[in-house]
Amino acid sequence: MNMKKFRILGVFTGKVTKHSDSFESAIKKLPRDVLVIQKHSIVHDEVANLKYHGGDMRVIHHYSLKNYQALKDKFPEISDRFTPGSFGENILTEELTESELNIGDIYSLGTAKVQLTVSRRPCATINQTYQDNRILKEVMHTGRTGWFYRVLEEGQVKPGDYLEFLERPYPDMPILKLNDLSNLEYLQKCLDTGLMDKGWKPKILKALEL
Repeated sequence: MNMKKFRILGVFTGKVTKHSDSFESAIKKLPRDVLVIQKHSIVHDEVANLKYHGGDMRVIHHYSLKNYQALKDKFPEISDRFTPGSFGENILTEELTESELNIGDIYSLGTAKVQLTVSRRPCATINQTYQDNRILKEVMHTGRTGWFYRVLEEGQVKPGDYLEFLERPYPDMPILKLNDLSNLEYLQKCLDTGLMDKGWKPKILKALEL
């Protein structure tokens, strides 16, 4: 990681919206002046399906303009749909992608302190949001899924503040490897961190046959 300090370009929260009789989501988030980050949630940021979303290991979702640009380049005919906040992120930076990150990385975020836990596991909501059935497959193939943080210390963050790298407790744990459920040694290390969320942990246990 060459840069250790990343300017926050936008902060976002969302409310659960009914899109159809069978589809509710808070994935489309709106820009805010400030995020109030609590231990277990962000103030005014809602979760539609608590069975699969939310939880202490995925309080904050991060995406970057670099990832958005990759989607625009891949799907130029719908590039106008890839607007900040539309991917469900709470914080947006210009740089950073999944290839630069490790599970367990610790950052200051505004006045808060956070720890990277897991990559996002997108579902069909992504396709419904962008009204295109190709998007989910693309982000899963490229690994440009976004990632989550848990909260170590509560605080606030606003546009113009910084995400600043502090510590890498697990130097051999690149987050992109999490998508490969065949690497059993790595999966065991993931489990041992205690950072796996309710989405990833069952899959890892199944892969390890535990």
